[in-house]
Amino acid sequence: MNFLMAIIDSVVGFVQRNPLTTLVILVLAVGAPALLKGIALFILYFLMGLILLIVVLMLLFRWRIYRARKQMEEQFGGGFDARQGAGGFGSPFTREEPRGAGREGEVRVHKTPGAPEKRVSKDVGDYIDFEEEKN
Repeated sequence: MNFLMAIIDSVVGFVQRNPLTTLVILVLAVGAPALLKGIALFILYFLMGLILLIVVLMLLFRWRIYRARKQMEEQFGGGFDARQGAGGFGSPFTREEPRGAGREGEVRVHKTPGAPEKRVSKDVGDYIDFEEEKN
């Protein structure tokens, strides 16, 4: 019974807040019921189309995320197994050694081929000669 009273209260509140809209709906219902039916069907189809569009966009988003995840798995090798520990992508919690690991403390520096030596020309800027003075 409370549910029915809540519906009636909400309808009365709508009529009090929107008297002109309620009057237009009543005139259409009495004077042109076919037109009111057409408007109602348009609103129904519009809402159904909007819901369908949202569902399709959600599925498309999930598919894109799935595809990006697969691409990352292929790019970084292997996958995200439970055997790798807490994280993938060479996490410190993995049990296996990273590829190309040498002795502990060994540092390797690789220069990328084709990288320019200096990005700013030598003519840019002024050199200022200065001396430090102790007070």
